[in-house]
Amino acid sequence: MTFFRDSPRKIKGATTMPYAINHVHIRAADPHATAAWYEKYFEAKKVSEREVMPGTVTIGMEVGGPTRLNVSSKPVGSSDDRAVAELNRLGLEHFGFHVEDLAAEMARFEAAGIRVVLPLTEVVGGTKLAYIEGPDDVLIELVQPAE
Repeated sequence: MTFFRDSPRKIKGATTMPYAINHVHIRAADPHATAAWYEKYFEAKKVSEREVMPGTVTIGMEVGGPTRLNVSSKPVGSSDDRAVAELNRLGLEHFGFHVEDLAAEMARFEAAGIRVVLPLTEVVGGTKLAYIEGPDDVLIELVQPAE
């Protein structure tokens, strides 16, 4: 079975650029135990383990489709129970959407008065990302892969 990884599916009749879920990211007290649970119950496959933020571990997993599941440890000093949209909280942290032009998307969100949690940032390798606050305090990541 083949799934797309590099670009989202085109949505017939769409008037804006196409969107696709990039990943779901979960903060866990014990990321290895959480990853093992997803392996056991959802046949997830561990494809990476790395330190993304100092002192944390992020386990990347594929779960039968184009959407990746990331499970990470909680950074020291981050919130245990804060309910507002915030990076590094426990539980479901954020959903990520693939975008083709992050600068244009951020301009559109800012013009609409949507709260920007993390402005457009380019990370090592050229990937661009940003975070906005969605309805119900949901944290949403926007990802423009490196060219």
